Amino acid sequence: MSDIVRHLQMQRESILNKWRSTCAEDLVMLSKTSFSREEFNDQVPAILNILNQRLAKLPEESEVVIVAQEHGLHRWQRGYSLPELLFELELLFNILMETINQFHKEQGISANVLLEVYQHVLCVSQEASRGSVLYYDELRQTNAAEQVNATRKALHQLEELGEKRNKHLRETTHDLRSGFSTLFGVSHLLELPGNEKDRTELFAMLNRNLGSIRDMLVQLSDFSRIEAGQETLEIKEFDAADLLRKSVAAARPFADHRNLDLRGEGPEKLKVKSDPVKIQRILQNLLMNALKYTVEGGIYISWAQENDTRWILSIQDTGPGFPASSPSGLLAEQLKPLSQQGSSHRKGGKSEYPMDQPPSTETIKNDLSSKMKESEGLGLFIVKKLCELLKASMDIESSPGQGTLVRIRFVSHQ
Repeated sequence: MSDIVRHLQMQRESILNKWRSTCAEDLVMLSKTSFSREEFNDQVPAILNILNQRLAKLPEESEVVIVAQEHGLHRWQRGYSLPELLFELELLFNILMETINQFHKEQGISANVLLEVYQHVLCVSQEASRGSVLYYDELRQTNAAEQVNATRKALHQLEELGEKRNKHLRETTHDLRSGFSTLFGVSHLLELPGNEKDRTELFAMLNRNLGSIRDMLVQLSDFSRIEAGQETLEIKEFDAADLLRKSVAAARPFADHRNLDLRGEGPEKLKVKSDPVKIQRILQNLLMNALKYTVEGGIYISWAQENDTRWILSIQDTGPGFPASSPSGLLAEQLKPLSQQGSSHRKGGKSEYPMDQPPSTETIKNDLSSKMKESEGLGLFIVKKLCELLKASMDIESSPGQGTLVRIRFVSHQ
């Protein structure tokens, strides 16, 4: 028995190398042999040590099942499938048996000793398979349970997102009704006698309401088109840097009117292959929202090539930011509207200005400044859906009173 133990010890490196080479010859295991020697061998040397200790009738350094559990964990973490794990162990013990048989052919071993060696190898093989496979299966069941919980959480988030989206639609519809009621009230007041100052203020209010109603109608039109699956991509090669600079330049007069600093920075050229109209719509939505709600400071647009496959667009402002994050997750939070919404436009779902009771001039003056703030959540939802259509990822960092950073990673070659 001592001769075979010594031979197995001497052949340890040869056994491990042959095991790795045999795995490399199999297409199923080919990707696994790219691991380093230590990573590929993992706990197998310890298992071979225990086998030698059993053959030599020495105290065992550990239990095969426990060592094999660590091996199963390692293989799980490295992305092995269960068949790969079983096949790998099968190859190992086949090579071990071939080594023993070759020694028996060359040196000769008594039948009793050979039978005892075979029994020990079989026991270690069974314990190694049981330990690694059972632990692997336990990990798989745990992972399956986690996936179920993650799926449930995702479904809950989708339900919340649907509720929020419906809320945005209800609020936008209500804002439209309120806006038309206000327009009716203003038009009625314009027909009444009054001084020129009041008429000038009423015309200014009228124009602001018309602009707000137009923006909301555009959002609703975009939303309905996306929901109906009518948005399609028109892919072409273009210079994204040129498109972004032109979009920033077009918005600069509005920023100057509000005394805001608007900057666009990035490489001079950024050649990409995508849908320029969709990208422009995404930037315009985010940029106009930032300009609308930022009172002081500015909006800073930047773009860059992130890597060979992605380019990145960032829009940062010094505005009021989003409400504090909730446990519902980033996606729902991305689509959450700003907390700056007029409280006067929600009163039991009824219009404040019934068509047959137009308000006074002072009522309109005091109330209109907080009325027509359309639901930004709907605009963000539209941006998010456009990003999904373009296979782009969208991240938002925001703190109340500390501004918002929207970061979008686009595919360079759609």
